[in-house]
Amino acid sequence: MKKLRNKVFWVIFLLLTSFTLIIFVTYTTRTYVERKNSISDILTKLPRTFDRKSERKDIDFSPSKKTPDDPRRIYMNFTVYTVILDDDGNYGGVINNTNQDEIDEEYVKDIADSVINNHKDNFYIGNLYTNKYSYIFTEDNTLVIVDNTELNSALLDQLVFNLLLFIVCELVIAVITYFITQWIITPVKKSFEKQKIFIADASHELKTPLAVMIASSDAYFNDKNEKWVKNMRNESERMIKLVTELLDLAKTEQEQDIVMSQNNLSNIIEGSILTFESLFYDNNIKLKYNIEQDISLLCNPDLITQLMGILIDNAIKHCSSKGKVLVNLNKKNKQIVLEVKNTGLPIKKEDEEKIFERFYKVDSSRNRNSNNYGLGLAIAKNIVIKHNGEISAHSSNGYTTFKVIWNQK
Repeated sequence: MKKLRNKVFWVIFLLLTSFTLIIFVTYTTRTYVERKNSISDILTKLPRTFDRKSERKDIDFSPSKKTPDDPRRIYMNFTVYTVILDDDGNYGGVINNTNQDEIDEEYVKDIADSVINNHKDNFYIGNLYTNKYSYIFTEDNTLVIVDNTELNSALLDQLVFNLLLFIVCELVIAVITYFITQWIITPVKKSFEKQKIFIADASHELKTPLAVMIASSDAYFNDKNEKWVKNMRNESERMIKLVTELLDLAKTEQEQDIVMSQNNLSNIIEGSILTFESLFYDNNIKLKYNIEQDISLLCNPDLITQLMGILIDNAIKHCSSKGKVLVNLNKKNKQIVLEVKNTGLPIKKEDEEKIFERFYKVDSSRNRNSNNYGLGLAIAKNIVIKHNGEISAHSSNGYTTFKVIWNQK
C-alpha cells in the first residue's frame, strides 16, 4: 500500500509540476521574446534624426524634428544612442540621445569604440540577461546603440521572481497532491483492509471445522465410537456450505456482465416462496405474501431465485417464535419494490449497513450450529447491484424489513 501511495503521489505531482513549469517557461520566454523584438524594432525602424549631406562638413549634429504623424516614429523606454561614423568607420560624434539627458560624449565614445573594435556582425542583440548593449551599423554610416542595462536588471528581477513563485507553487502542489493521493488511495485502502479481514475470517471459519474433524478422527481411532464419525460428517457439511457460499460470493463480485433477459419477476418470486412452505410449517411461522402479477424485469432468473432464497432463509432464522414473515412485491410509478419482513429482534441502527458486509454477524454469541457465516446478505447485495438495484434493511413497528428497489426507465 505504501508503494502504491508513493507511486500515485509522484505521478500526480510530476504531472502538475510539468503543467506549472510549462506555464512559467512559456510566460518567461514570451516576455523575453517581446523585449527582444522591441529592441529589434528600435534598431531597424528607428527614424534617422539627421539629414546626411554628400560632404562631411555638411553633417548636421543637431536633432532634426519629425512630425508627430511620421509612421516611422517609435516611442521607447530604452536609452538609444545614434553615433555618426567617419569615412574610415571610426567614431565621429553623437547625434541623438533618446533619454533627453545631457550626453556624456566620452562615455558614449567609449561604448562606440568598444562596439566598433570588437563587433563581428553589423546587427547584434545578444543575450538580454547579460549583454549590456545591442547595436546596428546602418547603410548611411551611422551606429545605433541600445543601452540594455536597465532591461538586464528588469529581466533578471523578473526571472528571480518567477523562480520564487515557481517554488511556492511547487509547495502548494505538494500539499494538494498529498490530499488528492489520500482521497484516491482511501477506497483502495478500505478495499485492501476488507480483503485482509475477509481472508482472516475465511481462514478462521475453515480452520474450526478442520480442527474438529482432526480431533474427531483421533478420538474415533481410540474408542471406535460412531459419534466421532457423525461429528466429522457434520463438520464436512459445514465446510461444504462455507466453500459454496464463498464461491457464490466470488461469482457475484466478478466484474464480468451476467446474462439477463426480460422475465416475469412475479412468477419467480412466487415460485421461490412456495419452495419454503414446508420450512415455514416446521418452524411454526406464519407466511403471508402479496405479489402483484405480471411485473416484468430484465434479470437473471437463477440469481433472483438465489436472492429470494437468501432473504427468506434469513427471515426464517431471525423470526420470533410463532412469528410472521411477510413478502410484498409491487410496482409504484417506475419503481419495482420487493419487501421481505419478519417479526423478531430488531436490527440496531448502526448495524443496518454493516449486515451486508462479508462475515459480519449481528449476534456474535450465536452458536456455531446455526451454520451462519455472515456471507448470505453480502451475496444478496452483490446480486441486487448486478441488477442495478438497491437493497436496505431497517426495523420498525416490530418488523425487520429487507427492501429491494429496482428503478425502471
